[in-house]
Amino acid sequence: MGKMPKYEMDEVLTKIMRQFWRHGYSATSIRDLEEATGLFRGSLYHAFGDKREMFFRALRHYDRLHRAEPIAELEKDDSPRGAVLAVFDAAASAALEGGSREGCFEVNAALELGAHDEEVASLVADAFAGMAKFFCASIERGQACGEISPKVDPKQTAKSLLGLFLGLRVLACVSPDESFLESVVGQAEALLPSPAQDSEKSLQQTR
Repeated sequence: MGKMPKYEMDEVLTKIMRQFWRHGYSATSIRDLEEATGLFRGSLYHAFGDKREMFFRALRHYDRLHRAEPIAELEKDDSPRGAVLAVFDAAASAALEGGSREGCFEVNAALELGAHDEEVASLVADAFAGMAKFFCASIERGQACGEISPKVDPKQTAKSLLGLFLGLRVLACVSPDESFLESVVGQAEALLPSPAQDSEKSLQQTR
């Protein structure tokens, strides 16, 4: 097999990614990947390596498409608070409107393999750290522009937001109940009060 053009490589890698994302590593066979991509195993091995290498390439591909690139766009948003909440809204909408029960590929990989595969654990931990970094930077931007209360601790709140986000992705998989998912989004909003909300709360406490 000759070398694939990049766009074809990306298309095939996306099909490999979807197969692993839906079914996990252990439940996906090379035969499954042949059927998913329309390529014979020799061609897959030549282009992407063995099954384990295909899995890691698929996981990195997912990270680029579903975390790094969307976050890069959200970082340009004029509303840092809105950018953070958009992440939660998108995850909830994927389950409620799109009917997706696949959850997050990186969360799925961590649950299936992370406890006993250091390479998977490291890759997923880096992705989660990238999310926390985005949340922290957005909070700091929001405080600088007056959207988010200066009383909010950026680093600690970013960790809390990450925990909520990962919980939301798991809940979307196993129990995509609208009121439940909306309550998680509401908790994320509550972690990012505006200075005006702080003033109102202080006023109520003095009454």
